[in-house]
Amino acid sequence: MTTLDDLIARAEITDVIQRLARGTDRLDREQMASCYHPDGFDDHNSFRGSGTEFADWVCEVLPHFAATTHFIALPHIRLQGDVALVDTYCVAHHVSRPGDDGTASDMVMGLRYVDRFERRDGVWLIARRVCAFDWNYTVPFDPVATFQWEEDFTVGRRDRLDPAYREF
Repeated sequence: MTTLDDLIARAEITDVIQRLARGTDRLDREQMASCYHPDGFDDHNSFRGSGTEFADWVCEVLPHFAATTHFIALPHIRLQGDVALVDTYCVAHHVSRPGDDGTASDMVMGLRYVDRFERRDGVWLIARRVCAFDWNYTVPFDPVATFQWEEDFTVGRRDRLDPAYREF
């Protein structure tokens, strides 16, 4: 039987997963690092280290993309007291800046985050994350041939000037 504590734990864990994806796409170092316990570990294959080191790494390697978007599915959460084993599907887009020839590309990846969450002092955070890649492909495109935003359109940013940081 699912308890109220189980529902709260699932909501808190899901929020951490979503905050980490948002922090990644906005290149928000503090938000990403806050999703891990101080001794938390992240294995992204080409990077392995603490949550803080992961946030630093993301802010070093992802800015060369014009944009990234991580679409997060609902996580599969198995609660075991103060430990949760979590498997979350993700489709991630990595849109390049135009090259010298004017073309850009979208590197699309299907992956899963396989996490061990722990509740410490009442707070659920990532203790260990492994990024498991399932598939990928790259689609070239001509940015000039895509829909062009009008001058008065609100366009997302990869910093704290993004509309999501403003208070409405």
